[in-house]
Amino acid sequence: MERQRTGILWQRVMAIAAVQVAITLMWIVYRAYLGQLLGGWGFSEAFTAQILMIEVVLALAMEPIFGVLSDRQQRFLGSRLPLIVLGVILSAVIFIGLPVLGLWQLSWRWLLPTVAIAWALAMTIFRAPIYVLLLKSTPNQAELPLALSVLTMVIGVMGVLRPTLQNLLLAWGPLPAFMAGSVTLVAASFCLGLCLPQQPTAPVTERSSPPNAFPGGGFSKTIAMAIAITWGGSLLLSQWLQRFGTIALGGGLTGAMGLNLLLALLAIPVGWLTLRWRRYPLLAIAFGWLTVIFLVLLGAPPQDAGYVVVACLWAWAFGTVRNGTLPYIFSTMPEDWAGLGVGVFFGVAGVADLALSQWLSGTVLPVRNLIGLVCLLIGLGLALMPGQENQAQILSSDEVQEPLK
Repeated sequence: MERQRTGILWQRVMAIAAVQVAITLMWIVYRAYLGQLLGGWGFSEAFTAQILMIEVVLALAMEPIFGVLSDRQQRFLGSRLPLIVLGVILSAVIFIGLPVLGLWQLSWRWLLPTVAIAWALAMTIFRAPIYVLLLKSTPNQAELPLALSVLTMVIGVMGVLRPTLQNLLLAWGPLPAFMAGSVTLVAASFCLGLCLPQQPTAPVTERSSPPNAFPGGGFSKTIAMAIAITWGGSLLLSQWLQRFGTIALGGGLTGAMGLNLLLALLAIPVGWLTLRWRRYPLLAIAFGWLTVIFLVLLGAPPQDAGYVVVACLWAWAFGTVRNGTLPYIFSTMPEDWAGLGVGVFFGVAGVADLALSQWLSGTVLPVRNLIGLVCLLIGLGLALMPGQENQAQILSSDEVQEPLK
């Protein structure tokens, strides 16, 4: 019934969400055990941190590269699946190999760090292509935020469960934990493959239209949006955590876990509201609310009851931004450059987060707060900019289909 009303391919969306769960689980395992594995080979904790930084910087280049390769594969083969399969197989095999290598003491000391970096790069092969599949999971881009709300919910739930999962996986030991991550990824990817068309739906090269020219404007907007969301959202979240991040809420939940739980609970309702109110500039409105909340927390922090109201407004606004990020990228980048857009966003967001935590952490607090406010205002401005030719396609599809009336 829901699929007929919205036109969303829910099975495919759920499979993509399962892949996201597997990705998150593997990174939890990796970060929990990497220091232990490298320490067994004589490397320090500082070296482990450097490995993680190198992986983020390399992803800045590799995410867009594999995004472009998936775009070319879609254009010439009519499917992104071969690149996804390659990335999943490499990631799963290398991931299991990490704890096996950790048990050995080989003569070449740099083998384990090299394999660790190789695994992180293998994970960049399939992330952008899988997220681009969401573009074909809805009949038009207006329904993308509702589909993405499932992923927002999953990310929030994993944020709540992260400490519990980490303790559980540490209790298992390296080999069972790494094997669980690999099996989960392969199983989720297999389910996703079952949800995809058996035959390529895109035309072959001889019958396809020439690809769009490189979208320089959309490329620049995607970079700016990635920085705005990462820095603005993180610095606003730090304001919350400074006030009640360590407060126990009951049931073993801290304030930070409570925010993730609130975001998860409101994710799908926010997606439905976004679809109902899609003719309004909701992404810009959400950035505006986040800016107001930032100013409220800086200037006149609310008391107990006020925190609840502000937290709910934050969850709506931040959920709207998360649900609206990929639709924004797809509205500024032509469809045959969608993989590049997603790859650029993930790569830039990773480096921006690294810069914030490593290089800007020593910046005086007023300057950090100013950076956060400026980034949120930049996001607001970007959201108000027209999405060029793709926006007209969204509006025209809305005139034909009114799924929720």
